[in-house]
Amino acid sequence: MKFSTTTLLFLFVGLVFNACKKDDDPDTPAVTQILPGVGITGIKIGEPAQQAIDLYGTVAPSFGGVGGQYTHFLTYFTKGVIVYCEASASDTFSPTMNVESINLQAPFDGKTTSGIGIGSTKTAVEAAFGAPVSSSAFFGDTFSNGLTVVYNDAGTVVEEITVE
Repeated sequence: MKFSTTTLLFLFVGLVFNACKKDDDPDTPAVTQILPGVGITGIKIGEPAQQAIDLYGTVAPSFGGVGGQYTHFLTYFTKGVIVYCEASASDTFSPTMNVESINLQAPFDGKTTSGIGIGSTKTAVEAAFGAPVSSSAFFGDTFSNGLTVVYNDAGTVVEEITVE
């Protein structure tokens, strides 16, 4: 009797651990990739903002406007992603508005194929992309591949990447 109770207990514990094991889901994307000049995995520049909503969920859209032109954006704080839409004459957001740029900050953990992401060093960025085509202490370094990189106050570590 003791043998069968112990066996059943181990069998039960094994089933519980096996049931709790996370399945390898082929539909779950791996780490988000930064695609210079294109976008990020799942969100492409020039395509509707609906793709961001499909990927990260619905958030309250925000906008800023000057001279009758409004720029709408979707902020995903927990993802470290801000999706900016092309300027519009409408002060009302529509998910059909096209993505103009994507701003990436911590905690975003995606990388380029060269391994560049938030937290990379300026030395690594320049080794991967060459010298910037323009540089500003406030606006960051703009590279010919469609990325703008902003560094920390010391100018040594990536704090923000914008894909345009």
